[in-house]
Amino acid sequence: MPANTSPIFIRQGNFTPARLVAANTASDGSGTIYTIVTAQTDGTRVDGVRFRNSQATAAASSAMVHRIYLSNTSGTNYRLIGEVATATATRSTTAVGATSVFTFDQPIIMQSGQIMAVSQSVYVGVADQFDAVAFAGDY
Repeated sequence: MPANTSPIFIRQGNFTPARLVAANTASDGSGTIYTIVTAQTDGTRVDGVRFRNSQATAAASSAMVHRIYLSNTSGTNYRLIGEVATATATRSTTAVGATSVFTFDQPIIMQSGQIMAVSQSVYVGVADQFDAVAFAGDY
């Protein structure tokens, strides 16, 4: 389907929530990274990414850095485009777990074939399990 043109609006959402269950201390796009957006034929707009602790039981998560990468149009050669520090928190039946949101100062307009991926710097155990989701839509 061709892109909307007058004016251009998002046709549909585009995001694949990812569960982060491995540490990656690299910031160059190597190591374990998780895909959260794959740009479609007419391009994709991304406004931000949310990282939310998703452990099953009450426990303190570690302090860590969450990173966001963007590939070239071949879906390779990832480059760091954002990162956010996530503080420790103890999820319980009365307290929310750690959450961080990275909002791009200008929306990222992805070209067809580009991939947005994420990683986290620490994973000591299940208390450090996070879910990541992008605020994204296809043209």
